[in-house]
Amino acid sequence: MRALTVWQMKHMVTSTVQMATTVTAAHHSIWRHLYDSMHSAQKPKRKLKFVTLDKESKMSSLWRREEFLRICSKEELAEKAQDIEVTIPVKKSQEAQYNLDLGSFFVTRFWGRRPDGVAINEALKII
Repeated sequence: MRALTVWQMKHMVTSTVQMATTVTAAHHSIWRHLYDSMHSAQKPKRKLKFVTLDKESKMSSLWRREEFLRICSKEELAEKAQDIEVTIPVKKSQEAQYNLDLGSFFVTRFWGRRPDGVAINEALKII
């Protein structure tokens, strides 16, 4: 097996970073198109406001925003999220954390999630 040159290694790393940037940009472009299509098809009272169009945010960051707190408190959401999170298998990479802090693992995992898209309707209290 032949060793790679420094130039070959740099080229591979640069190509990987550029590929990731391109894929991320395409991903956001597709989501923006879906959001626009959904938004134009909604009736005025049921319109959803999309709050994460160009970037992903952790759930914990979103719940610092006033419009989210008006819909549901952080405590209420954590309680409902735990019921859902316990049904999702624990990944091997998360097992140590799971075994260390079983009591809060699922809520902590939820607050660290970065959903692709989040939309709200404050009038109807929908997330």
